[in-house]
Amino acid sequence: MSAPVEPRRRGILPPLPPETAGAVLTPPRLPSTALPGVALAREAASLLLPVRLETPTAAGRTLLARALHAAAGRTGPLVAAEGRCRPLHDLPAGASVLIDLAQVTVPAAAVLEALLDDGAAWLLVGTLPGSEIPAALAARLDAVTVRVPPLAERRHEMPAIAAHMVATLSARRGGPAPALSPEALAWLTMRPWPGDLQELEMVIARGLLRAGAETITARHLSGEAEVAPSEPVPRPRDGGHARVEYLAAEMAHELRNPLVTIKTFADHLPAMLDDAELRTRFAELATESIARMDDLLENVLAFARQGAPRPSAVEIGPLLDAVVAEVEPELAARGVRLDYAGANGARRSADADQLAYALRNLLGGVLREVPPGDALHVDGRTPGVLRIVFAGRDAAAARLRELVAADAGFDPHDPTLLPLPFTLARTVLERNGGALQVRADGDGRTMLEVYLPDGVPAGGMNGGG
Repeated sequence: MSAPVEPRRRGILPPLPPETAGAVLTPPRLPSTALPGVALAREAASLLLPVRLETPTAAGRTLLARALHAAAGRTGPLVAAEGRCRPLHDLPAGASVLIDLAQVTVPAAAVLEALLDDGAAWLLVGTLPGSEIPAALAARLDAVTVRVPPLAERRHEMPAIAAHMVATLSARRGGPAPALSPEALAWLTMRPWPGDLQELEMVIARGLLRAGAETITARHLSGEAEVAPSEPVPRPRDGGHARVEYLAAEMAHELRNPLVTIKTFADHLPAMLDDAELRTRFAELATESIARMDDLLENVLAFARQGAPRPSAVEIGPLLDAVVAEVEPELAARGVRLDYAGANGARRSADADQLAYALRNLLGGVLREVPPGDALHVDGRTPGVLRIVFAGRDAAAARLRELVAADAGFDPHDPTLLPLPFTLARTVLERNGGALQVRADGDGRTMLEVYLPDGVPAGGMNGGG
């Protein structure tokens, strides 16, 4: 009779210091959505209730298990087991066992059941996202789950994750952490990351070595040769193919959601004919979706009809007051508080209609990013600069920084493409001699800095150009 097939003892993993465990179990390394599972896992250890670690293998699953083992205050070691060999019958008291379910055979799963029955160790069972679990184990492993999605699904968290890794690696070598350029963050955000966090860490380590104490650029990360300062990288102008493709991709994304809403209800229309409540809801959503598409197309048409700017001496204060007044009803409807400091009496040389169009699109785009109940700060007191500050650094700032480096490339299949109004506003500002930058303010909020066109000298420019 052949010997039973069981997980083999692979070895005792080294303990993790509490401060390191704490960093592993909190954002940004761990997504905030996983925190409830972590809290339950700590409590589950005292009951020897198994915990399922639903993570990509390369997302640092072993490190996550070591962190949970340390945070739970287990008195014994953490043992990693896999494969097929002799029984795990000699576990030390207070031990935890990490088992990768993808690495054990079906007969070995029976041994896992036995370990669950015996309650001799705390089990941490690793599975891949979306993988099937043997029916005999499924119910027993779903009580407590810590889910970490693939890095490719955490694009909005990339700036925070990358900055954390730069800081951690810099601390190892005993030096200050250099900044990541907007282009570097855009490059990191657009990568598919098949090797997940482990691949990201190696890429950032390479960039750190190549950059030294300087700002880490996309070329430091990608490994491409640096371009000499005398040979600047050419950027496509307004008529370039990259900008046209970017706009087209954004329009497709903007139109898809309302079209899906209408199509979904249309497909179920026969079933709704006898339900007055559903018919009313369908009419409301269809009207909203059509209005949204109509507004989008009108906005794009207004952009296309502008032509070359006709600069004049523009009073920024009254123009900004008028634009802010236009968005105030929507601010109130969404429960967003407005903190407004109007512009001073300076004049700028710009096409008044185009500048109003750009500012209207910027504020309208920002409204989509500000959570209800939060505040929107609009400050035009600094001559030539308009600052728009709002919360949402992780999600919004990543996309907005990509906008600043939009010519660096994009993935048309990326669901986190920027809302179209930002791209239109940026283009119109550039046509008029202005610019747009995105950064985090001192409180961790997202700040848009709009650099208005050059000022008007005293006695200069009267009327249109």
